[in-house]
Amino acid sequence: YNRKNKKKKRENNFKQMANKNIQQNEKIKNSNLIALVKDLEPNSHLLHLSVLRQLNNNRAGTASTKTKSEVRGGGKKPWKQKGTGRARAGSIRSPLWVGGGITFGPKPRDFSTDLPKKASKLALAQAIAAKVADITTLKKLPEVKDAKTKNFLSAMKSSNLLNLPVLIIVSKSDQNLAEFKRASKNVQNVSFADKDTLGVYDLLKAKTVVITDAASEELKFKLQDVLGKEIVVKKAAEKVKKTIAAKVKTTKVVKKK
Repeated sequence: YNRKNKKKKRENNFKQMANKNIQQNEKIKNSNLIALVKDLEPNSHLLHLSVLRQLNNNRAGTASTKTKSEVRGGGKKPWKQKGTGRARAGSIRSPLWVGGGITFGPKPRDFSTDLPKKASKLALAQAIAAKVADITTLKKLPEVKDAKTKNFLSAMKSSNLLNLPVLIIVSKSDQNLAEFKRASKNVQNVSFADKDTLGVYDLLKAKTVVITDAASEELKFKLQDVLGKEIVVKKAAEKVKKTIAAKVKTTKVVKKK
C-alpha cells in the first residue's frame, strides 16, 4: 500500500515538473530575447572563464623551436677537451653558441580549454544582458546595391550603426546576407556571427551590436533551457527577499511595543 502511494506521489511530482517546464517554454516563446535577458545579473568570473576559453581555443599552438639535438650539424667535437686553454665544448650547436639549439623553447601543443555547455550558454546570455544598451534589432538586413562598400556604409550610417567595432548577428536564412557580407569586407572592425559562432568575447568587444529578428529567435531557442532556470531562480530569490523583509518589519514592530 505504501509503495503504491509513493509511486503515485512520484508520478504527480513528475507531472507538475513537466507542466512547469511547458509553461516556462511557452513564456519564453512568446517573449522577446532582450526582454528575457535584460534582468540577468552578469557574473564576472563566468564571463572571464568564457572569454579565456574563446581566446585559448583560437590559438593555433604551432610555435616550434629546435633543441640542440634537432639542429643540423654539431656532431663533431670542435676541439679537444684539454690543452687548448679554451672552454670545453662538445658541439657547435650548444644553446650557448650562436646558431645553436634553444633551451626550453615552445613546441606545438593544444591550448584549448573546456567549459560546461550550460555554463557557456549562461555566459552568452549574461553577455547579451550586459550589452542590452548597445543592441539594435532589425527585422531584416538592409539591401546593398551591387554589394558596394559605399552603399553598405551609407546604409549603416543612416541607421546610426557605425560606432566601430560593430558585431552583426545574423541567421543563415536572412535575405541579402551574401551581398551584405561581401559589401562589408573592406570595412575594418565589422564582424559577423550566427548562433553557432557567436562568442562572449565578440559581444563584449563590440561597441554596437546589430541582431536580426530571425537570429534573435534562433538564439532564444538555443538559450531557452538556461533562461527558464534563471527566471525560476530569480523568482525564488525575490520571494525569499520579500519574506525576510516581512520578518524584519514584524520584529521591529514587536521591539517598539
